[in-house]
Amino acid sequence: MLAQPKRVALLVYLAVEGRRGPVSRDRVLGLFWPESDEPRARNTLSQALHYLRQALGAEVIVSQGASTIGIRADQLWCDATAFVDALERGQVELALDLYRGDFCPTLFTSGMPEVEQWLDVQRRRLRTQALTAARAMAEGLLARGDRAAAIRAGRRAMALEPDDEADVRALISLLDQAGDRTGALHAYQEYARRLAGQLETEPEPETRRLIEAIRHRPSPAAGALGEAADPPATTDTLVNESSGARAASPSTTGAAGRLRRNLLRVGAAAVLLTALGGAVTLRGHRHPASPPVRTIAVLPFTLRGGTGSGYLEDGMVDLLAAKLGDASGFQVIDPRSVIAAAGKAEDGGAAPVARQLGAGWYVRGEVLEVAGRLQLTGSLYQAGDDGHPVTTASVVGDTAAIFEMVDELTGRMLAGLLPGRDTALTNLAALTTHSLPALKSFLLGERALRRGHDAEAAEAFRTAADIDTTFALAQYRLALTATWVSVPGAANPTEWAAKAARNADRLSPLGRDLLDAFRAYKQVRIEDAESRYRDLVEAHPDNVEAWFMLGETRFHYNPIRGRSPASARQAFERVLALDPSNLHAMIHLARLAASEGRVAEVDSLAARYAAVTSDAERGLEMRALKAFVHDDPAEWARVTTLAREADDRIVISVLQAAMFFAQNVVAARGMVQPFVQTVTDSIARFGGVRFVTDLGVMVNDWSHEHLSHWVGGAVDRRWLLETESLLATDPAFDLPRETIAALRDSVAARPADEQLAAPFLVAPPAMNRAQHLYRLALLDLRLGDVPAAERAAAELLATRDTARVIAVPMGHALRAELARQRGRLTEALAEIQKCDLGTTAWYITTNPHWGVRERF
Repeated sequence: MLAQPKRVALLVYLAVEGRRGPVSRDRVLGLFWPESDEPRARNTLSQALHYLRQALGAEVIVSQGASTIGIRADQLWCDATAFVDALERGQVELALDLYRGDFCPTLFTSGMPEVEQWLDVQRRRLRTQALTAARAMAEGLLARGDRAAAIRAGRRAMALEPDDEADVRALISLLDQAGDRTGALHAYQEYARRLAGQLETEPEPETRRLIEAIRHRPSPAAGALGEAADPPATTDTLVNESSGARAASPSTTGAAGRLRRNLLRVGAAAVLLTALGGAVTLRGHRHPASPPVRTIAVLPFTLRGGTGSGYLEDGMVDLLAAKLGDASGFQVIDPRSVIAAAGKAEDGGAAPVARQLGAGWYVRGEVLEVAGRLQLTGSLYQAGDDGHPVTTASVVGDTAAIFEMVDELTGRMLAGLLPGRDTALTNLAALTTHSLPALKSFLLGERALRRGHDAEAAEAFRTAADIDTTFALAQYRLALTATWVSVPGAANPTEWAAKAARNADRLSPLGRDLLDAFRAYKQVRIEDAESRYRDLVEAHPDNVEAWFMLGETRFHYNPIRGRSPASARQAFERVLALDPSNLHAMIHLARLAASEGRVAEVDSLAARYAAVTSDAERGLEMRALKAFVHDDPAEWARVTTLAREADDRIVISVLQAAMFFAQNVVAARGMVQPFVQTVTDSIARFGGVRFVTDLGVMVNDWSHEHLSHWVGGAVDRRWLLETESLLATDPAFDLPRETIAALRDSVAARPADEQLAAPFLVAPPAMNRAQHLYRLALLDLRLGDVPAAERAAAELLATRDTARVIAVPMGHALRAELARQRGRLTEALAEIQKCDLGTTAWYITTNPHWGVRERF
């Protein structure tokens, strides 16, 4: 009924224009049916209103006499009107949270130019109001001295893409005044690109003069230290367009890259007017950081002499970065970004690499090994000084004294810049480990991780953590890689993250922040994890890991929040802009492309992946994605054969590629036997069994015999019963009454406290009993037994034991369904809004069907 754009447009028009009162019928007729005679137009309008009332409820749209049409505000909620209301009440932050992109960007009404014009006017009006509000909020925060919050608000305003260049200049100046010169330069670059791409022109002279003044003006902090300003940033400072990250997905640029939404909710019915996608603005715990005084990149050292110190070629980047990262006034460019950029540069191209990375300073050097002794030579450069070092230092020592040597080398280089500066630095060994074997293993793990060899990296980190049980950085890295591959004896990443936390005093401030965010991620504290990673990318915009984990958080957790995983795209593309060879980002972007049917993009990413490596573990998943989206049975067979020899979690990723991303159920069926025969890892097997159990439902065949024929012993009958019983409660499935009754009897026959959670996260029996009662009550409702459902709701709401955290939301969900069935939509909406799914996120991840009904 709401599939026709004209009806949706009519509903939107009434919601927006009816905010202050009834809308004239004549005005509606003139806008929507200008070419029809009056009797025909009035009849068509009456039919459209009839359809809308059928879809939304008779009480939503009301006619006041023959001349006006009204909307009942208590029955329909629209984010556009809520946005305007919040602005009028002075609730600017709430208003900006509501504004997530252009008004109804995907609503097109061909053949109705007047309606299209009205939509365009609304888009411009709302965007202008949002921009004005964001700019005013930023200026107010700056005036109050809250520079970090002012920077966030200023960047938020720039994300709205102002069309008036005077607004662009004002926002660039605001970011600069708040101390975010990097953000100001980036804002200019993005605006310049937009002008070049859309209008084939460039910014006005006044804007160019402003940005040149910002680029060349010494910062106050730099002047106070007696140092020169960072050099001018180039257009490649923050985004490397040549990486192809943007070219692969034009839909992610500009406003289309933000969350695009205009959601109308009425009772338990929701009308989704636009596709979900892009960045989500969330508020949460913030960890603001002061703007960096200086940025510095440590380039890979040249290795000469013996091969025993080969681990130091890239390892010196990690070591000096850790050392300098603890120095006040320095922001160190992420080693992964540096190594990726240096690998693509020509010989002697150190200064261009530094400028590309946005570094005002850089270090390059040499490792010379002779007869078991090392000579480390390092030179500190300012990026604009034409290759003449500011200072050079050299130290010599035994290979076992690497910690002291790096400490001394750093101190000598900094002493040439600012005497005595090294006294403020923590010793490198205190930041990493006192064990040279542990350090060597760790650095080899870092190298393997950068090259996409996850299993090799995990084993190296495990060795380092075993050698030095207080090595927090190795423990953290092990937790991270153990999330992706099976690590013997290290199955639970959360435990290793907890060990790292106990030794967190040995991490740099950035390392502690990354660990804290990762722990929130692994503990399924979704809002906290996303908030922390957003803070990290704001404070460290070049940090590959922070951007990647922000994407991971959105990609894996958005579905259980009722949001689109596509909003992770921006973060993963940012990873590739910083590190064009990042294989994990390519895999995630390929998954998104496959799930959205963009076959050419999958092919492009697969080719790019193959150009970087031919032996990375995840290469099999990339190959599988390409085979599955192309519907190539011969290639499926080859992938299936290779999967028999792969890591357990790689096997599961290939199964996921078929089922969820390529959505090729036939290919998924072919993956079942390798899964059954080879996977033994408890976490991987749990996930695989859960996926396989849902195969029958995916093809709308609930026959147990058919499913058993497909997948044999891989089916977990407990999961199958949960899937079927919850889906059977949905009126959308037109099941015979006897089928529902049989399911209800099967659920009742199961032990009430039966464990359905993952083997690594055991739910208390009381929680399992609460979910059991909830499922029974929903099936009772479907069978018409209202008193039984009412008793269950009352019992769940009265829960006081450990199950309360999930029992109470389930009780509200039942009451919402009872109200909905009785036609009390306002009451149903009020109850479902009390169903707090966020507090039970950990339970949702192990019981995936819980919460789906409530979100719908």
